Amino acid sequence: MIRFATLAAAAVLAFAAPTPAAAQTARQAAPTQAAADPGVSVEAVRAWLTAKGGTVSAVNREEGEIWLNVTDGPLSWVIFFYSCQADVCGDIQYAASFSNPGITQAMINDWNRERRFLKAFFAPGEAGGDPTAVVQYDVLIHSGDVEQLADPTALWLDLVGAFGTTVGYFDAAE
Repeated sequence: MIRFATLAAAAVLAFAAPTPAAAQTARQAAPTQAAADPGVSVEAVRAWLTAKGGTVSAVNREEGEIWLNVTDGPLSWVIFFYSCQADVCGDIQYAASFSNPGITQAMINDWNRERRFLKAFFAPGEAGGDPTAVVQYDVLIHSGDVEQLADPTALWLDLVGAFGTTVGYFDAAE
């Protein structure tokens, strides 16, 4: 289903759950993020994703927002760029939405209660339309090297596929 297989495999090893004491220490020591200091280039992220096998749109810009659309097999998602100065950005957000008549608020609540990293919200269908589930993952940038996105992208790909299955977008057998 997802061509970024090597990145997804890396997520299993990269994200072992920290002990509560380690998590508390990390939370206290987290520095304040200054806009684009450090940061990654929007074009560098686009080139990196393309080299990894994704089909990546041109850079989109509208009303101060910057984003890339990414298609990987049956999965489409977006990367939004924040805290940018001259297209070098200090944080990003992965996002995907799934519409399906079977999506319920309870599914989204269960996901958020039982999972870490990706957080979801529910949007009821408008005027007879299908309800939508949106899932997001925020990443703070810690250097100018785009390779730092390998682990977060692997985690995203693994969990966004699981989320798509949870809300009935993908068949559980896929």
